[in-house]
Amino acid sequence: MSHPITPRRATRSSAADPASPSGPRPKPTPRRQPVSTAAANAKQEEGEEHERSPVDALLEALPGRREQATDLLRLLAPAPALPLLLHGGAATGKTRALLLALRHVRPRPLRVAYAALRSLPSPRALFSSVLAQLSPPSSSSSRLRVPDKPSDFVAALRDALAGLSARGEAVYLVFDNLEVVRSWDKGGQLLALLLRLYDLLRLPQVVLVYVSSATPDAYYSMTGSVEPNHIYFPDYTVDEVRDILMRGHPNPKLYSSFLSVALKPLFRVTRRVDELVAALEPLFRRYCEPLGDLKAVPDESIKRRLFEHIQPHLAVAMNETFIVPTRVSVDECKDHSSRGKASSKRQFGSRDGLPTELEFHMSVSAKYLLLSAFLASRNPATLDAALFDSTGGSDNNRRKRKSSQASMNMKDTMAEEMLMKGPGTFPLERLLAIFQCITSVSEDDLGDVECSDSMMNGSGMTGLMSDVLLQLSTLCNSNFLSKSRSCPMEGSARYRSNIDEDLALKVARSVSFPLSKYIYRR
Repeated sequence: MSHPITPRRATRSSAADPASPSGPRPKPTPRRQPVSTAAANAKQEEGEEHERSPVDALLEALPGRREQATDLLRLLAPAPALPLLLHGGAATGKTRALLLALRHVRPRPLRVAYAALRSLPSPRALFSSVLAQLSPPSSSSSRLRVPDKPSDFVAALRDALAGLSARGEAVYLVFDNLEVVRSWDKGGQLLALLLRLYDLLRLPQVVLVYVSSATPDAYYSMTGSVEPNHIYFPDYTVDEVRDILMRGHPNPKLYSSFLSVALKPLFRVTRRVDELVAALEPLFRRYCEPLGDLKAVPDESIKRRLFEHIQPHLAVAMNETFIVPTRVSVDECKDHSSRGKASSKRQFGSRDGLPTELEFHMSVSAKYLLLSAFLASRNPATLDAALFDSTGGSDNNRRKRKSSQASMNMKDTMAEEMLMKGPGTFPLERLLAIFQCITSVSEDDLGDVECSDSMMNGSGMTGLMSDVLLQLSTLCNSNFLSKSRSCPMEGSARYRSNIDEDLALKVARSVSFPLSKYIYRR
């Protein structure tokens, strides 16, 4: 009589019973929970790495700027944020750090309006640049109406920013080289306006950023405005400059041996990275002359041979590359004669402390033509008759009438409009008329111009007038003047001067021409 196989059933039941010691271990189904937990931890670590990536990216791109990079990311985002002022010496990485930090600002989208004030000639050019960057891409720049008055600019800026803020875009207004505004005509008023934009706009999605080589104390002349946060960029140390120069070099060992010889002597003269790069590049080529292969790794004997080769050229490079202009002291000026004083003043300094000698060669006729173009762009055309007479000078013999208050106010308004619009355009006829007037003032100085006897006529002006068109074309090609399209009403081309008053004064001093006498001022 057969019986059922109960042990097998008991074995299966015992396998199902986890308390049975004789059965196999239960199936590890709860292991799915640690897998999901590990995935969550991985995502969390990935999120933390993603949060650290902006700082890491900035630190990698900006050696020696860990503190500044951290402060930039903290103060730039999220909007709303207070105005920010980046200040420090030249070539300390202010602009580069700011533009790189704006790439990592969250949340997006955002728009950056960058105004390089050093490349803008007038307040009107600044207004046009900022408004053009904030206008929609579909709108044409020729149809954009550029305001002339600061109050109109603030109103147009508020309208443009309000439209962007309504779409949820954060806007960053960057004003680079803020110290340049002080050298403009009525620059103090414009500077106060730029620093008060935060109070005038009152838009939470707009962040104002100022970049300047001057200290913050230079801009705190007014009261009642919001004080911006400031980040200081100190000069680079020699080790930080070394890290910057070593980045991306194809032969780091060879270049490191070169920097150990040449960097410290040049670093005592200047700490600007751009000047050091310009000075080290030709020295490195000369340093590698004894080597046949630029990819070779130098040993100690090769390093000594390369050092002996570069040592005599190092001192010469320092004397030729870094020439620091000196000033004549007050005591030395007292000891010199009056003639020596004048020559020292022309050689060593001007009203802004810069050398007055020209860094380029220019003929006498080209200098007078450049001065004529500067006066034509700077002065209103209606004042030419008052500033010049038939002999080239101001007519002081005419009886002057007392100007009424209305006429004085009109002149002030015209002058203010001209200063806001920047250099004006002028036709060729006006340029030639002013050129003929001012050259007759310095007739004695024109004897240095090489002209044949057949070309000279009385005052020596025929030779100068014969090549004026050639000189005009040369000045336009050199970007001293710009030529606009022909006017449909006049049918002739118009010109504009691109030089500032400092350069015009240097040119005038080189030919002993009293330029300040002919510049119209309020």
